[in-house]
Formats: sequence, structure tokens, C-alpha cells
Amino acid sequence: MNIVVENTVCLNTGDAAILLAIRHILKAVVGDEPRFFVFDSQPEVAAKLYPKKDYPDLEFHKLLSETMFRYSYGNGMKHRLKPLYNRLVLQVLQRFGSEGFISRILFGESARRSLDIYRSADLVVTTGGTYLVENYNLERRLNQFRVDAILGKDPVFFTQSLGPFNKSYNRQELTPILDRSPLILLRDERSRNHILDMVKEPGKCHVVADAVFALADTDRIGKRLASAQPPVETGRVAISVRHWNYVNDGEDGMRRYLDSVREIATILVRDHAKEVTFVSTCQGVPEYAHDDSKTARAIVAELDPEIAKHVSVDASFHTPDQLMALVKGFDFVVATRMHMMIMSLCVGTPVLPIAYEFKTKEVAKRVGVADLLLDIDTVTPQEAAEKLGRFAGNLDQYRRTSLQAVLEEHASAMSATDLLKPLVPGASADVARDVGKGGGKHAARLGKDQHQDEGKPVIEAKRQGHGEKV
Repeated sequence: MNIVVENTVCLNTGDAAILLAIRHILKAVVGDEPRFFVFDSQPEVAAKLYPKKDYPDLEFHKLLSETMFRYSYGNGMKHRLKPLYNRLVLQVLQRFGSEGFISRILFGESARRSLDIYRSADLVVTTGGTYLVENYNLERRLNQFRVDAILGKDPVFFTQSLGPFNKSYNRQELTPILDRSPLILLRDERSRNHILDMVKEPGKCHVVADAVFALADTDRIGKRLASAQPPVETGRVAISVRHWNYVNDGEDGMRRYLDSVREIATILVRDHAKEVTFVSTCQGVPEYAHDDSKTARAIVAELDPEIAKHVSVDASFHTPDQLMALVKGFDFVVATRMHMMIMSLCVGTPVLPIAYEFKTKEVAKRVGVADLLLDIDTVTPQEAAEKLGRFAGNLDQYRRTSLQAVLEEHASAMSATDLLKPLVPGASADVARDVGKGGGKHAARLGKDQHQDEGKPVIEAKRQGHGEKV
């Protein structure tokens, strides 16, 4: 079975963990050994980080939305022509596919090969995450979904935190895309509410736990919960940090956050005799735009020298498996990155969370630490010290509460298998035959610019291979 997973950013270990969780869940559905064609923003680097010898079922390709289209970064004539070029690409793909003289001119060999992969795919999945929010320009994502529609491959949306969609253009373009999808998995009720008025069949929108909870080591967690004694302390604590462009009060807000984390590190060393390691999910990959270790070093640079002797920065890249193995050795983790939080919980390590988006707040509620949550927009050193004290003073209680919740989150994440079975060829022919029915209708068609690189909705797109099950 051939499965396409699109819109990944696997240089981010949290995003890679989502991919591996999707793979784990779909293998439970399919039963045999499916092949995963991963369409990523930087596939060459991702393939080095996740080589064939370790991941033989993964094959990385460049996102079609980035190989076939051009994006404006300025106001010159060249940039103003790019939306016209993008409209031409969609029209040629819709009319001629990847064959023919014009298509060969517009689409390189790599793009034509990728289009063939899509056509032969038994299932297309758009990865889970938080990329459909209006903090970001959505045009690349929209272009990918436009290509999906023309090829008749309406994607399953894996566990998303998305919306709200307040911009009329985004609502206009996303509504037919969401409406055609055979299954939409959301990480929280808030996200579901953001799209209920954008789909005709709200019954296909399901709230389940973040896919990464599917990777939980339930045996290890079960043993922890069964033991009357807490685990022997290692004397080590990990802290995950990040730079955040959207923090309230700009630079002043970021300074407050850094000071708060610095206070946490100081208290851990001074009052709890801990060795502190800064480590995170976005680091150690020069080709990636984000490096959390830079933020960590900025915090450590201003520590008292006596405290700094007991604080280190692990700036290396770690795969999800490597990172989860690493955090087993910590008494607990202070996590800003949400998937640092989830992967730590998946191996039985309790977490004090710092939220920078609502997605972390939702997870904190479900794992029983909402009362300890620190918000990057409001956190102060005083609040950080108080909540750290409560967490450390009641660590075994919070550990048990969180780990019991992790077992429930694992079951919720794995419940996606039942929702996916009707979409898998042969699993339920009657249901699968109707998946994406009429999916070629209302595919997006670019019109004159309304925003940079934005267009008008398409009236109709040809559904190629209508009988294919997606």
C-alpha cells in the first residue's frame, strides 16, 4: 500500500514524531508493510536525518507546493508576475496533467515523478500539527491542497490544532478543502468549533489525542503506576525553550520569559541540587530556520557562575526515539515545546509546561497539570518559582496523575485506527467507495490577487481516477 504524507517539516523533531506516530497508527490499520512517501519542505536534509537503513519504509520528496509554484517576497515586477505563473500552473495541471509538451516545460522531472506518486497513492494524509493558523501565511498549504484536489486525492487531516479563520480569503479557500476531506482529526474541541461552519458533514470531524501519544511506552508507564514507590531520582532535570516571535510585549515579553526560565534553572540547582540540561526538539540542524539551543545559551550566559557550573546545553540533533531515550534519564522536564512535553510523558517522565499557543494549554488540561501551566505571554520569575515549588514538592502526585492520563491519551490517539479503516482499500468496500465522492468539485482556482499570492476559489476541477480510494 502506498501512503502519501504531505506538509511535513521533519527537521523539527516534534514534526518528525508526528510522522512516526502517523506511520505507527496506519501500520496498525493496514496490517502489511505500507510504503510512506513523505512530502517535506527540506527532503534532502530529512533523508539524511532519517536514513533508509533505519527507516526503510520512508521515502522523502519535496513538497509539490514548493516545487511547482513561485512565491512573492517583494514588490518588483518579477514578484508581481508570480501569481500569474501560479494560476497557469494550476490550469495546465488541471487540463493536461503532467504529460504533454506544456506540462513538460512547466513541471520538471522531479515534479512529474511526484505527481505520479500521488496518482498511485492509496491514501493521502496531511500531517498533524499547528500549521493552519493565521499567524502564518497559508498560501503554500493552500497550493498543496489545490494540487490534491486536481489529482482527486482529498487528504485525511491528521491531528490538527487549527483556526480560528477570521480572514475571509482563508475561509473562502479552506472551506471546500475541508468539506471534501473524508476525515478530519482535531486535537481539541476548540479547533473543531473553528471549522464546524466550514464543513457540511461535521460528523467527520473527530477530537482525538495528539498522534504522538500513540508512541507512548505503555508497559513502562504501567509499571511506574503499579509501583508503590516513586522511581529513584537521577538528580537531573531537562529544560526545553524556544524563541517566540509572537509573545505579548515583543522584546520585553521575551526578556520576561527568559528571566523566568533562568529563575527556574537557578532554583533547581541552588535549592534542589539538580544538574540541569537544556535540550529541545528544534536544534542541531544548520539547514533549519530554528535552533532552540541559541535561546538556551542566551539564558545560561546570564546565570550566576556558581549556578552555571551545574547547567549544560545539549545542542545536538536527536530523532524522536533518541530524544525519548534521553529524557528517561531525567527526574522531570520543564517544556516549552509541546512535543518535548508529549514525548517526555510518553516515556513516563513528568512535565512542567510552558505554553506559547493554546495547543499546550489543552494538553495540560488533559494530563492534569493545568494548575501549574506557565503562559509565555504572562509568566514572571515569581510565578515560575512558585509553580516550580508546587510541582517539585508534589512530584509523585503529579507524575501519577499525568501518567494515568497518558494511558488515556494513548488510547485516544490509537482510536484513530477505527476511523481510518473505512478509508483503507479493502477494509470496507462499501464505505471506501464513497470516500471523497465528488471531491473534484470546487477545487481552488486562482484569480486576481486579493492578497500576496492569494487567489479566488475554483469553480470546478477534473477528478482524475474517480474510483480511486483515498
